[in-house]
Amino acid sequence: MARSIGDEAIKPLLRALDDTPVHVKQLAEMFRKHGSKQHRNTSEVQNLDSPDVVHPLKDGWKKDGPTPNQVVDAGKGNRPDPEDYLDKDYIQQHLAQFENGATRIYRTNSLLDWGPGNNQVPGNTTNTAYVFPTDQLNNLMDQVNSPKELAEALGLPTDFFEGGDVQLRDFGPDELAGLRVPSGNEGGTDVEHWIPGGYLPSGIPEAVIDIPHDATGWRNGDGVLDQSRWPGSWRELNL
Repeated sequence: MARSIGDEAIKPLLRALDDTPVHVKQLAEMFRKHGSKQHRNTSEVQNLDSPDVVHPLKDGWKKDGPTPNQVVDAGKGNRPDPEDYLDKDYIQQHLAQFENGATRIYRTNSLLDWGPGNNQVPGNTTNTAYVFPTDQLNNLMDQVNSPKELAEALGLPTDFFEGGDVQLRDFGPDELAGLRVPSGNEGGTDVEHWIPGGYLPSGIPEAVIDIPHDATGWRNGDGVLDQSRWPGSWRELNL
């Protein structure tokens, strides 16, 4: 039987995939499963059909640690420390993206009610916040064409920036207490879409910082809204 051109093209590809480390295949599947395809040309959002979608991660994952599936399947509160499965150099390079500061996006009502931190897992009194590199977030906001596109790139509901008062909070380099790669155990973790390694499904880097326990809001504080306890500075979000 004659061999088709398709056979000649597909078989080498399948052989190459068979040789790919299991963690790379698992990460690629996670990115493709949880990522929404982006149809714009930006330097910050990766094409999720690209073979190098997990490029920042594929060489930084330890070969003798837990696999991506094992990390995710352990469940929130039981996931290992990223140092157990990520190389030290990868972690340092990832966190270096935040050297100019970090930013989080808040709904104003929620911020006033609860303060800038999310409650940690039971038994840990330290509050946390997921943040993006300020300079990369600013670049992304300059490139998107609509609030919906920004929400999609950041893994937020598509209507997140519509019909509500939303603001930015910038944390300077000296306010990034406990800056680290997320473990997936932190308060505010998206249990359905979280991917180990410090990236959103759209390719945006993220990290976690500690928020002082007394940086509270109206509903979880001592009856006094004292924003002087809050790290970071307010910035209006213009889209």
